[in-house]
Amino acid sequence: MAGEDQGASPETKVKTKEPPETMDDLAMETKRTALLDRLESQLKKGPSFTTRLLFAFNVSDDRKVQRAIDQEFTDWRKTTAGAQAVNGILIYTQSVALHLLEGPTEMIFNALALFHSVSAEVRKVPEVQPGTTPRPNEKGELPALLSGLRVLHFTELHGVSVVKSWCSLVHPGRPTGNQMPVEEANCHELVFSCYKKVLCLCLKVQKLLDGEADDSSLNKTYKKAADELPSVDEVLVLVSRSSAEYFFTFPEFEKVFMAPFQLALHSELLWPMPPALSY
Repeated sequence: MAGEDQGASPETKVKTKEPPETMDDLAMETKRTALLDRLESQLKKGPSFTTRLLFAFNVSDDRKVQRAIDQEFTDWRKTTAGAQAVNGILIYTQSVALHLLEGPTEMIFNALALFHSVSAEVRKVPEVQPGTTPRPNEKGELPALLSGLRVLHFTELHGVSVVKSWCSLVHPGRPTGNQMPVEEANCHELVFSCYKKVLCLCLKVQKLLDGEADDSSLNKTYKKAADELPSVDEVLVLVSRSSAEYFFTFPEFEKVFMAPFQLALHSELLWPMPPALSY
């Protein structure tokens, strides 16, 4: 047996190495990442997200009416479940108010519906005279507190909150008459400029508060940071008659964003086929 092993050829003792298998990257099946998968993972695993809404409306330059609006919203935040999560700043500028809200999407929708419910489009009782406290009439109907509500900016999925609590503020400025005309080409720029200034105001207030959040200190801090406010002219032009066609009214916004989504597929429209006409 030993002689047989010694006489064997050296070729039989060396094992032949197989050539390495080449893999084509294009031929390998990989799972594609879809946009919906990314959004779903953000909503499920990520931090809580917040929604922002900026809208404006016409309101009397009367502190009694403005206080009545503040009271309506404050009562709603206290009595409605989950409404405490809605924060914001309401800025009165003479005959117009600008309101930024931040919080969960559904609660933002409910807050917008509340302001619409006290508007002249819903309450048919005429608005109160200047200097008169809003009270129910003989039939118990409440007068309208505002009118002409328009949604200027709506945005979702923000991971950072910029507003602490909620309060209202009377703009210290006066109109100068230097208003840029609103056109289809520049309306989005005017809105975003106003929106950005309100955000910068809220961020400055957060920095000045440094943890304090009671109502008295919040209102005083907003007054200290009033230099960050958009000018009265910038706000007035967004609610002028010339800009009415560029922004959503509440019924239009409700139909697009708040109402249940109705989807009709082509297959549902084409099948079953309608019966043949008989004469």
